Amino acid sequence: MAPFPETEIMTIKRLEVALRKMDLKLLKDGAYKLHEKYHSGFKFEYIDLLKEIFIDVTNNPSIPNDIKDILTPTIDDILSSQGVKTDTSTSPYEALKQNRVSSLTSLSYSTGNEQQEAPHQPPKQNAFEAFSPKTTAQPRILKQSPFSAQPFKEFVNPMVVEYPKEENNAVTSIVEDVQNNESVEKIEENANIETKAQASQPTEQEYLQNNVKNENQVEIQQQSMTKQKSIAIFYNQDSSKDKNKNIQKYRELLKNYNNASMGEILSLLSEINVQADTNVVELKGILEQLNNTNNYVSLITNSQSANFVQLMETNKISYSIFNPRNDKKINLMPIFGLSDLFECSQCHQEFLETEKETKAFVLQCPKCKSPMFPSYYAQNDRDIEINLDYYNMANIAFANSQVWLVIHPSIDDKITINLLRSALKVSNQVEEIYIIDKDINVRETYKTLFNEINQNIKINTQVSVIEDFLKAVY
Repeated sequence: MAPFPETEIMTIKRLEVALRKMDLKLLKDGAYKLHEKYHSGFKFEYIDLLKEIFIDVTNNPSIPNDIKDILTPTIDDILSSQGVKTDTSTSPYEALKQNRVSSLTSLSYSTGNEQQEAPHQPPKQNAFEAFSPKTTAQPRILKQSPFSAQPFKEFVNPMVVEYPKEENNAVTSIVEDVQNNESVEKIEENANIETKAQASQPTEQEYLQNNVKNENQVEIQQQSMTKQKSIAIFYNQDSSKDKNKNIQKYRELLKNYNNASMGEILSLLSEINVQADTNVVELKGILEQLNNTNNYVSLITNSQSANFVQLMETNKISYSIFNPRNDKKINLMPIFGLSDLFECSQCHQEFLETEKETKAFVLQCPKCKSPMFPSYYAQNDRDIEINLDYYNMANIAFANSQVWLVIHPSIDDKITINLLRSALKVSNQVEEIYIIDKDINVRETYKTLFNEINQNIKINTQVSVIEDFLKAVY
């Protein structure tokens, strides 16, 4: 099954992340990706983001020349083809001060120097003023872009000051010598008025304290804008009938492995592993993007490929298996088992074999020292054998997720169809479902199935579904 093409924003996001973390390997990989995309005839839209990257790379002396020689000419060609001129003498900090149209709000904003340069023209309204009511001095929260590496940085106005509120504090000291026969109450009243007047004019120290306070408030508000979402990805791969037959035969042999021929078991495992270890590289781009977010992600699949673990470890993607953890980004849940996930024949202890150089068929249980075999399960038209713990954990993950991404679903796989239907029926969390498949009939079949259960859920089957999904979760 051919991988779906990488979107423009995913290509750009890879470069932004690489620059922010100074990951030169990822930056070089992103440069080649951009180069290939441009020479394939792709027409780019996010010109302002590419120009930012061009300026950052050009003015960063720590980036090796071999990467610059690939990346900067490619971006220069892209910008030139769109009629955009590049100015390599402008630093990224100066570029941010120049008048431009923000990719975040599509509003022109200025540095505040326009009145001195052109007094006859009214100054442009900045982004804060454009969204703020006239009667309040509180910072206004703007909707952040899913593609900005440092959202709000260009809009934070360090000169916004929250003046202290007037307080009716009693005067703690009174002049002892009362002159002109004024009453004590009159003195207190006059002193209180004087205190209020002084409070209305903040000192330099108060000014700086309030400035820091407002910046902290803006930062807290920005962080609260990035809400954590729970995401369930279902990744389907077509399973051959031969593989299912082999797995069912393998499980029959395991039920009485003491009397079974070990040679027959190992021969079956060798054949099943070849059938199971399919390519899952098309998930690489999506998992890399989600690894850079704060979302909780469950990756549920009917595939049994050992390449899931290899993909995540090679690309340094934080993951766990059937064990949701706050310190791990992706929780992998293969409902039909995994070729490198072993289960003890006696105590049912599970163990993940991550050795890359060799492929083990049998392991020894570290707990009871009994043989451990790969945990394979299968289904066919009549017989279905599945680990109910795996199935139930997947069902709960779907039901507790706000966003679903369904990739290559099958209309013939009864297990996964019933899994998705039952989870949606019991869930009150699901808000959006994104469906990916090259066959429009499959997409519309699942859309109809989901709509019959809940018509209030937003279902996306468009060509831009990947880009729309990434916008929703960033």
